[in-house]
Amino acid sequence: MAADRVSRTKTIDGIVTPAFIHNGPTFFFVDLPVFADGLVDCWELLDLALFRDRLRSGWVTPHTSDPAEVSVHGLAAWTTTGGRWEIDADGLFERVLALVRQLNPRMENLHDCHGRTVEMVGGVRVSILGTSQERPVRVVDPTCAFSERVPGDRISVLVHDGEYHLASLRVFADGVVELGRLPSPDALDVAALRSMVEAGRIVGSVPEGARVHIHGLGSFVVQAEHYGTDPREQLREVSDLLDKLNGRPGSIARCRTAYETYLADPTVAHREALRAAYEAVPEHNRRYVGDMDTRDVGVRMILYGEKEIEGWSHRVVARASGEKNLPEIRVPKPKDE
Repeated sequence: MAADRVSRTKTIDGIVTPAFIHNGPTFFFVDLPVFADGLVDCWELLDLALFRDRLRSGWVTPHTSDPAEVSVHGLAAWTTTGGRWEIDADGLFERVLALVRQLNPRMENLHDCHGRTVEMVGGVRVSILGTSQERPVRVVDPTCAFSERVPGDRISVLVHDGEYHLASLRVFADGVVELGRLPSPDALDVAALRSMVEAGRIVGSVPEGARVHIHGLGSFVVQAEHYGTDPREQLREVSDLLDKLNGRPGSIARCRTAYETYLADPTVAHREALRAAYEAVPEHNRRYVGDMDTRDVGVRMILYGEKEIEGWSHRVVARASGEKNLPEIRVPKPKDE
């Protein structure tokens, strides 16, 4: 018989717990999602047996080396030392197991990867489970089986209350903001968040020699800071997240539209519209307005001059390699200037 295919989507609840992914020389801080079906997302979905293997290999770890290169996506990168850690790899596995049991007390219907996460389809290695595409959710009334579930998103922030804390900022579609990964989590709104930034409780930099605490994991000392993110720009990112959570285009999408409009019809008016759209994007996210190769270089060339191409990574590498024909990005000048 001919088979007419169908598909279904199921929502699986999860809980995140802090950890590091040790990829190359860098320890990447992550909120590790742990799901009720026993799957753990550490840049790929794994069952509990495979997750234990990743812990044993050191790919997932609850601590860093001394010294270490530590990166927190969208927030900061440091060279660190003086690590003080609360658990080892076995302890992190037991924590993950406890979270699965919390979500699934009878430990039923746990997913089994049967020792593999990819399969060959037409000669191509394909991920069996794909990515989890998880997002924060706030359950309005946890005691109700059919309570409203408000979608959200999250970023990491630095909280300074006498000590420095690597905290989690969860933003929800209804405007509620949760400040977590702290000894005392807090619920607030955007106005209160702005007040915290103005008061210096949320900061964008850690001085050398200061200790950064990660609740439930441990702490380290910042030996050198390679970059930090201005908390005022993070406030703009929060506004972006609220737009996207409510079905409105974020600043990156608005900038891409303005860029395409200018390329199709390069006029002074369209360039100035592009300038307004680009400068509305939080500074640490501007590199995402272009493609993976050119980043935001083409936009910057239109707005600030062709010299901007000299900072393009492809051109820098080519010049350092002694290539005579350097890669180029061509953008039109306004036809009415």
